Amino acid sequence: MIKKDIFVSVATTETRIAVLENDTLIEFHVDRPDQISLVGNIYKARVLNLMTGLKAAFVDIGMEKNGFLPLDEIPFKEFSEMFENEDIEIEEEFKTEGVKLKENQEIIIQITKDSYGVKGPRVTSYISIPGRYVVLLLNAKNIGVSRKIHHRHEREQLARLAREIRPPGMGLIIRTAAATARPEEIQREVQYLKSMWEKSLKLAETEPAPCLIYAEPSPLIKIVRDLFNQEVRNLYVDDETRYREIIDYLNNVSPRMRSRVKLYRDPEPLFFKFGIEEQLKTIFERKVWLPSGGYIVLDHTEAFLAIDVNTGKSSKERQAEKLALSTNLEAIREIARQLRLRDIGGLVVVDLIDMEKKENIDRVVREFKSLIRNDRARYKIGEVSEFGLFQFTRERSRTSLTYSLSEVCPVCKGRGRVISKMSVISDIERWFFNNARSIKNKIVELQVSPRIADFLTTRGSDILAKFSKDSNLILKIKPDYTMAEDDFKVSVV
Repeated sequence: MIKKDIFVSVATTETRIAVLENDTLIEFHVDRPDQISLVGNIYKARVLNLMTGLKAAFVDIGMEKNGFLPLDEIPFKEFSEMFENEDIEIEEEFKTEGVKLKENQEIIIQITKDSYGVKGPRVTSYISIPGRYVVLLLNAKNIGVSRKIHHRHEREQLARLAREIRPPGMGLIIRTAAATARPEEIQREVQYLKSMWEKSLKLAETEPAPCLIYAEPSPLIKIVRDLFNQEVRNLYVDDETRYREIIDYLNNVSPRMRSRVKLYRDPEPLFFKFGIEEQLKTIFERKVWLPSGGYIVLDHTEAFLAIDVNTGKSSKERQAEKLALSTNLEAIREIARQLRLRDIGGLVVVDLIDMEKKENIDRVVREFKSLIRNDRARYKIGEVSEFGLFQFTRERSRTSLTYSLSEVCPVCKGRGRVISKMSVISDIERWFFNNARSIKNKIVELQVSPRIADFLTTRGSDILAKFSKDSNLILKIKPDYTMAEDDFKVSVV
């Protein structure tokens, strides 16, 4: 039986949210004022220009980057991608011919993906508002029920209820949490979501475009809404204000769950008490070790995430095929966890250890598919190529955790490597050669980074002697902690 708990640790600069399954960290979220996700927000926007070749339009939503609106979007696909990987069973569908737009037209849109790199946010013109038990589809008439509600009879009952309580002209998606809710709770939430949308429409009627007409709740409440279900034993919060915020939300949507929310008051920090801090150390690690002694290496490129699988110190199996299979299985389990933990999206290419038998390759792929069932992000799984490369994509709706919690290295400018000491010294030598006349017979001070200074004064004494002899000067080395590794400064004393 899976034991799941949620932990919320509040500090002045950020709120951290961790999800543990059987004491293993599987999801981690950080709420910072300067890094708020806009996914789910609804705007009254203005069409700027139509891109016929891309079959898309760029819309002004009042932000630095314009929204990207595909014109041939499929309504139900957009809805299901926005929330969770629930494998929705559709009762009824309808076709659309797409959205006919013209420049400078006002249109209501919703953000489905945050800005990423140079790309602006992706938006849709099919609007929906999620609740704890349902997703209200505002300009569609679909009825959908999550297949994660395993019993067919329950799904049929919920579908009948959805048809009864669906507001005219709207649709409903029944979420997994509805399986344990009372009909009146579901109906009350539908009316609550409908009233919120009516308020948004009134705002859209009075405010000029571009403007925000509906904002998703705080990341903490979204986590409670989407993850705090019957499978979760306890939700621990170490801040009374946030505790009250959660209780107030549950009072409106699920009073029965309030008893599982615990206010943590122990003097020992919450994340240390439950071993979360130790597990968080692997989030930024390039190399992640496996239990058998093998390891995986994760390298981010502009186009995709490359993951290399290695046997390392593993010696559990003597036969090459068995060793490859056991290491690949361990690796694929850790990869599934790391993708979810780091919230990595886009194309992923895994270089598996070569296996000869097709049944072993198929077993690894099946194992991966079973592991990602509980991941809320959607996947598209490819085949393992003849070169042992396993390719798949993971839905990206927001910036990955490692990207949002890090910044470009001021030394390597994001390349991931620092220029070599000899390359820097060669640059210095060329400078001295080109400026030999102006510094001849002078006292010269050379400012470099501490790493280069240490090298010059220890193993580079011959280089210093050559600099001094060639120009007949007295050379002083000054370490400067503000100096970049590939920079230097020469001044005459």
